[in-house]
Amino acid sequence: MDSNIRIEKLTLNNFRNHKFLKLDISKNMVLIYGENGSGKTSVLESISLFDTSHGFKASNLSEIINNDLQGPLEMFGVNLLLNDSNNLKKIGIGLKKTMDKFQKIISIEGKKTRGDLIKNTPNIYSVIPKMTFLFQSNSEERRNFLDKMIFVIDSNHKKNILDYEKHKIERIKILKKWKIQNGEWLDAVEKKMVSYGLIISDNRRNFLKKLNFMLANIDKEFPLLQIKLKGDLDKLLLEKPAIEVEEIFASTLKKNREKDLLTGRTNYGANKTDFNVLEKESHKDVKLFSTGQQKTILFLLIFAFIKCLEQAPYNKTIFLLDDVFSYLDNKFVNMVLEKLNELKVQTWMTDVKGDWIFENNKYKEIIDRINIDDKRFKVN
Repeated sequence: MDSNIRIEKLTLNNFRNHKFLKLDISKNMVLIYGENGSGKTSVLESISLFDTSHGFKASNLSEIINNDLQGPLEMFGVNLLLNDSNNLKKIGIGLKKTMDKFQKIISIEGKKTRGDLIKNTPNIYSVIPKMTFLFQSNSEERRNFLDKMIFVIDSNHKKNILDYEKHKIERIKILKKWKIQNGEWLDAVEKKMVSYGLIISDNRRNFLKKLNFMLANIDKEFPLLQIKLKGDLDKLLLEKPAIEVEEIFASTLKKNREKDLLTGRTNYGANKTDFNVLEKESHKDVKLFSTGQQKTILFLLIFAFIKCLEQAPYNKTIFLLDDVFSYLDNKFVNMVLEKLNELKVQTWMTDVKGDWIFENNKYKEIIDRINIDDKRFKVN
């Protein structure tokens, strides 16, 4: 199924180092190139703000405002003209300040809407340089990496996670305020956590089955990989019937109330999922491989995910690839871009020079090449 959404125009006002930037896009592949410090990553970051509250850099909102902005906050803005299945739609992001706190405002066709209105904004899948340390980082980073792939295929997964997190936070607040005395209230909140948590865990398990199938059928010159879930809840779902896991989940939350009160966090549940990636023949964890090998393996996972999109219903998806070509050989880059182009997924990329694009004739017809240093696009 085609993504059927693309950005036709991007306008930035006082975003990061861009006082003003306007880009008109006619193709599904967009390469932003230019010198270091010219604001290539900032362009992609601005798009990522439509998918997450603080963008792929997870920055404080005060940090994304141009340092030279001297007028009112209304002079800040990120605006897109989206072509959504041949229907043009304007969406924008502004900021407001209440006391010392900045808040994001999303508008659709000039009308303000809730920031979490998933169905009206594009689904953004980002690949950024810090992901190259995925196998050495913490479980939350790996969990987010997994969930963001599932978001592309199943928008309900994002809603389920938001609902799970809401009840998880509520439970900790109850524990802090009432200790373990308010049993009925805690029972009700924990019941919701169990319900959402099992759906989330089951989605992760089913998605990894598809991903492992794709990994098993990638070009033989690459290592044969297998992903395994290793959270306690995930292991239980492999060993026992769902109804029994539901009871264990609920009873563990109840048993852990004092522990969770003392630590201030939830020590059991869907929020503790993790996974590791093994080289199948040697059973060696890829975190023990060289840095260069880990970078290639990361992109093998992403390529397998892109292959999953051939067989899954997905929509409203845009890919952002920030500075990923500096550590991948051209053959691998071609594999990824050719597959995304086949799927008609609009893909925004950054690179310092973009030499590999200029040298390949087949990309001239399908890629918009934008030199971010070109003064025609911006005002300093």
